[in-house]
Amino acid sequence: MHNHPSDLPSPAADPRAQRQLADLCFAVIRPLRHHASELAAEFDLSFLQSRALWRLEQPLATGALAEQLGLDPSNITGVVDRLEARGLIERQPHPEDRRVKLLALTRAGRAIRADLNERLFTTVTLFEALTADEQRELAALLTKVVEHAEATGQLAPVAP
Repeated sequence: MHNHPSDLPSPAADPRAQRQLADLCFAVIRPLRHHASELAAEFDLSFLQSRALWRLEQPLATGALAEQLGLDPSNITGVVDRLEARGLIERQPHPEDRRVKLLALTRAGRAIRADLNERLFTTVTLFEALTADEQRELAALLTKVVEHAEATGQLAPVAP
């Protein structure tokens, strides 16, 4: 079983703590990703396609979307093509750079994104063991980790 966080050695002093933190993060990510993948499948979407829809709250350049999804720009094309073929997104010219295409949700894409969000976040039970204060504390700690990873180039910046 997992140790309580106060039982963890200082991360700077013991690399085992780094591994334990990573193991705990993966242990949380696995069921969250599984749940999100099952839900995406109900909408006939892949997990990656659903993540792309989720990221397109505002229009994004194709390269920016690829970066946010952790994909090589050449790998985003298939995801974008399939979403566009279903009428969920559209390519628009960038207002300042005609070489760049912006990806924007269509009305149908916004509707599916809203349904996905509603269903996903009302059915996730993973964090129910935490009080509201503990959830806020966890969010603050994870935000700090993400900001550090972005600042050190370990993670592409996450759009608000």
